[in-house]
Amino acid sequence: MTFTRRRPRFLGKIIYIFIILGLLSSCIPEVGSIRQNPENPGGTFTPTPFQPQTPTIYLSKAVPESWVDLVRHNSNLEVLDDKISANLFLSLSSATGDQDELASLTRVFAVAAQFPTVYDTITLEELKGLWGGDKATNFSKLLVSAETRNVFEELWSNPPSDLVNEVLPDEMLIEAWKDATTLAIIPFEEISPRWKVLKIGGVSPLDKPMNVVDYPLAIKYHLVGSKGSDDIQGELVAEIQKALPATNRDESKMTVLVMSGTTALVRTTAYKIEAQGTDYPISEIKGWFLTADIRHVSNEISINKDCPDPDPYAATLQFCTKKEYLPVLEDLGINVVELTGNHLNDYGPEKLAETISVYNQLGMAYFGGGVNLDDAKKPLKMTMNGNKVAFIGCNFAGPPSDFATESRAGSAPCDMDFYNSEIEQLKNQGYSVVATFQYNELYEYMYDVAYEKEFHEASNSGADIVQGSQAHYPMGFEFVGNSLIHYGLGNFLFDQMDYPVVGTRREFIDRHIIYDGKYINTELLTALLTDYSKPVPMTEEQRFQFLTDIFTASKMR
Repeated sequence: MTFTRRRPRFLGKIIYIFIILGLLSSCIPEVGSIRQNPENPGGTFTPTPFQPQTPTIYLSKAVPESWVDLVRHNSNLEVLDDKISANLFLSLSSATGDQDELASLTRVFAVAAQFPTVYDTITLEELKGLWGGDKATNFSKLLVSAETRNVFEELWSNPPSDLVNEVLPDEMLIEAWKDATTLAIIPFEEISPRWKVLKIGGVSPLDKPMNVVDYPLAIKYHLVGSKGSDDIQGELVAEIQKALPATNRDESKMTVLVMSGTTALVRTTAYKIEAQGTDYPISEIKGWFLTADIRHVSNEISINKDCPDPDPYAATLQFCTKKEYLPVLEDLGINVVELTGNHLNDYGPEKLAETISVYNQLGMAYFGGGVNLDDAKKPLKMTMNGNKVAFIGCNFAGPPSDFATESRAGSAPCDMDFYNSEIEQLKNQGYSVVATFQYNELYEYMYDVAYEKEFHEASNSGADIVQGSQAHYPMGFEFVGNSLIHYGLGNFLFDQMDYPVVGTRREFIDRHIIYDGKYINTELLTALLTDYSKPVPMTEEQRFQFLTDIFTASKMR
């Protein structure tokens, strides 16, 4: 019998276990171990790197797509569609009890209609009524882009009615100009010259300063996060604030320009100044000027120390003014004087040269006239709040005795080749350009096609605003592209009360808005001349009728 020596069964199991453990230990490094660098197997060892979790953010539908792109490309945050899983949330909702309010951003929206709109205001109740399906008093339709719709759906917590039409941003202005009863809600950055911006509760995004707190379309975006994450949230908030603008409306980038019509402190106006004081003619409209950055007046006559005492009954058309009346302009804060007027040399070019010297002493810049021809033709260039603004003006109507020459003071005669070339150069240099004409006088609300040529040429050369400064009678409007032509503002401080009827009493004061290097809009201020000397803001009824007459004559309505 043969005997075979058998290995104990338990020893085999022990050997098997040790083999398995050895294999596992060769595959799984110990915590804190180091591993060989495969690119340098014989030398350097590097520790296994720690991989932190990428912080995340949820952006609601009310957040504009441009902001989403900024977050994606200018921060280390991952944008999630899932609000529950995100570390941070940006929406129109404030923080709840288990969240911290980390920061806020503001987007300002405007309610706008086509430029030839006679209505100036809408209430928030009327606007929300349109959104909800109730027609507002004066408007029947509301336009929004898809992005703006998302904002107000989140803000007002209900979908819009069938009175709200969603249109592409590029088509919104076209649609609004088809119907005078159409409104649009647009973000501030989409305001352009062909819109009229309406006030809500007496506040407009074109105001400076603006009462943002009481303006219902200054929309707050809230950045919130879960409580107890302060160790990482500070860095994340800094990233968001660096990536996104704090607001889409920055008043430090806004320049307000106020322009007025014919001024001549003479005859009855001068008589009233001497009787009532220099504040009398401007007391009702002074605020319109003092809240502006650039304050313009077209002063058509020169100072003469020997100027006769004012006679309210004089029929003379030989004009001069006294230096003692200049506080009228100083108290308005006038810092730009236009010299295209055709009465500047009524007492000789020497008086105009002396007047220009006084303006220089008072810190009042001038254009459209000068101490000689070169001085008269040169544009006035200004920089205000980062915006470059240039003025150029000329006298088309004469008389020849008013024109500057190489050796005498006067207004700039219109050399249209030079004029249009200068406008083009100024525009290429980044200026918002204001071009003015002392043109042919007509006591009508609008020029016909025979008088449009020079205004159109200036617009086509690049002028943003083209103004007729000749008008004793207020005149209408026209757009060439986004260039606004106002053919005449009417009198400002001049004593024409009775010819013809009410026309010469009606006045425009144009308030132009330049923002971030671009002309964006004009607000039309309206006044009625009283007591042969004093403009007073129109009543609502007077203004409604005036704008109706002007827009009808302009063929905008």
